[in-house]
Amino acid sequence: MYSVHSPQSLVIRPLLNLLLPSTCVLCKDRLGDTSYCLCKGCNQALPQLINQCYGCGTPMLNGNSSPDISCPECQRKPPPFARCVAALHYMSPVDRLITRIKTDPHAPELQELSSLLVAGIRARYDTNSMPTTIIPVPLHWRKLAYRGFNQSYNIAKFLNQQLPNTQLCSDVCHRIRHGKAQHLVGKQQRLRSMVGAFDVRRNIQGQAVALVDDVMTTGATAKAASLSLLEAGAKSVDIWCIARTGWHIATP
Repeated sequence: MYSVHSPQSLVIRPLLNLLLPSTCVLCKDRLGDTSYCLCKGCNQALPQLINQCYGCGTPMLNGNSSPDISCPECQRKPPPFARCVAALHYMSPVDRLITRIKTDPHAPELQELSSLLVAGIRARYDTNSMPTTIIPVPLHWRKLAYRGFNQSYNIAKFLNQQLPNTQLCSDVCHRIRHGKAQHLVGKQQRLRSMVGAFDVRRNIQGQAVALVDDVMTTGATAKAASLSLLEAGAKSVDIWCIARTGWHIATP
């Protein structure tokens, strides 16, 4: 048994593609040897986030290309986390690809999109500034029992395997409050529902933490989890996510 992103897969995947040709999940064209589920054209056409707020990761206007620019909201009230690194703008077809990650733990979309996040992380940190402790955003036990898996853990596991000198810690942060699905409530309701939602049960004193999720919308979950980690002694918290919503979605 081998992982789809292990060194062995670099040899086995081309053979599998030759014997059992796979097609792109978007355009149905044939995949290349190194592709997971998107052809080269569809991968390059994804709405990558080149310009985003340094703090919350919100997509910025094309003219704002400075790597340390902050959006008006972060200038007024910086979030508790140090920065957010997001690979993609949450819009079509990214929303469909992420739905697959949420519903199928074996979906190849996870490796495809997580690879883009790895590239984004490497581009935004030098060797000594990258967080070394990777923590997936936890699900409440009821939701985990219903879904059967945590997609944020799967993403975090992939990142840990690709980024050297990092450790995956999935038993540090726990969600202790179960509320409505976040997409069903507005921003202020999300913020209120997240107060006291997380508990930290391991020593993380002085550690630089990367909190991993699939999508960041209002940032309510990221802020609440970051506050819990900082109160437990974390040196800093960064947010790593595959996609970030824009202003029209992030502030309902």
